[in-house]
Amino acid sequence: MQLVMLSARPQVATETMVHVRHFMPWIDDLVVVCPKDQADAYGALCATVVTDESLLQTASSDVAALDHTTRNFVLRGALARHPAVADEFVMTDDDYRPLKPVGVDGFRTPDGLDRSFYFYDLGAWPGASTPFDEGQHDVGQLLGYLGVDRLAYASHMPQVVRKEIMAGAWSEVEGLTDRRRLCEWALYFNLGRARRPELFAEAEPFRTLCWPQYPHEWPAWVTPGDYAFENFYPDLYRPGHLFDGIPTALDPEHVERHNVEKILRWSEFGRRVARLDFPDDIANPWTGDSVARKASFGVLRGLRKAYDYVALDERARITELQGAVARLEEELRHLRRR
Repeated sequence: MQLVMLSARPQVATETMVHVRHFMPWIDDLVVVCPKDQADAYGALCATVVTDESLLQTASSDVAALDHTTRNFVLRGALARHPAVADEFVMTDDDYRPLKPVGVDGFRTPDGLDRSFYFYDLGAWPGASTPFDEGQHDVGQLLGYLGVDRLAYASHMPQVVRKEIMAGAWSEVEGLTDRRRLCEWALYFNLGRARRPELFAEAEPFRTLCWPQYPHEWPAWVTPGDYAFENFYPDLYRPGHLFDGIPTALDPEHVERHNVEKILRWSEFGRRVARLDFPDDIANPWTGDSVARKASFGVLRGLRKAYDYVALDERARITELQGAVARLEEELRHLRRR
């Protein structure tokens, strides 16, 4: 199957493809979409290189003027009419790395239905400060107008896409608005599932480590059942950061040990952050190098312990209720499979 990757970082893309070819050897064709001035840097990947400028039929300065969300939306929409792109392909970015073997069944069910992975409800998305945030909110309003589901599918992991559905979704939007700062993942999967439901399996929670970069950067709406992909942040591997000492390049003999270590560190860090217990030896966005912030969180941590003690019975009842709901959901899944 073909992999179609957007990239503007040749070194990151090259390293990512080593991981992809190690854990997803069934990927047998690669298309890279990149800026024209970087095209030669992707030669070692044995890929078909399509430049942003040729895809959009515009000048480099026009592409450079686009924010990240708009650029991705218009580029991926244009892929639906490009001859180098297969009718069905795996859509990805240069920083989506598999953590373990992922077969075709990670993207498509045995009976040929496309799997789709969501991470939020667009109506509940709390962000409001970046073009990515605006893309979630605007596409959520658009989907609401169209009367379809509004799940967030920008799960920072590869997902399988069909050109025909992509072309139809983008064409439908073009008839309604000139805005292009829209989330392409949310538009494709919500509109595709509504217009061609027979092609999709039931939507599933995402499977991405480091989305968000740090645990609890926003309230979780759904949590992964397992981690199959990493949203790669180079900063996390710097000295004093969460993955310090773990190589970014693939070491075939030890890669799975390295990836398990990342999962364990990220999860442990998340448990500590939930207790407002920020480690002094790991850089994080909450305390940084601020002595005042560390002291403030120390006070809050004491208050949190007091609250936890007072609310113990209430939290126990909530946990019991969550368990009952989970058991009911599992029984429903069982009934659907019969």
